[in-house]
Amino acid sequence: MRRLTLTVTVMIGLLLAAPAYADAPRYDVPSGFTRCADAVAWHGFFKWASQRDTTCRAAARFMRTYAARADGERMPRQVAGYRCRIRFWSNSEGDVYASRHVCSRGDVVIRFYGMV
Repeated sequence: MRRLTLTVTVMIGLLLAAPAYADAPRYDVPSGFTRCADAVAWHGFFKWASQRDTTCRAAARFMRTYAARADGERMPRQVAGYRCRIRFWSNSEGDVYASRHVCSRGDVVIRFYGMV
């Protein structure tokens, strides 16, 4: 009976912990960053922005500039003097459904997500 109880407890723990390890975007604001709730671009495709060492107004302006350059098949890696790292998430069919952009210029960092 004790072994059964332990097995069931471990199984429940694994089932509850599984979503924490799923490879899905997390819309977080790291320590030292400020959330920019009103910063959106490209008709709301780019959203959930945060910034460090600038203002939310500047972050929103950069996101609009970035969106104007993101009109092709590939997301730009350099815009307005910023270098951008991009993380993509795909569904089981290989279609990209979300992206996280971390764009920096000197000490200034702007993070935002793109989501279909």
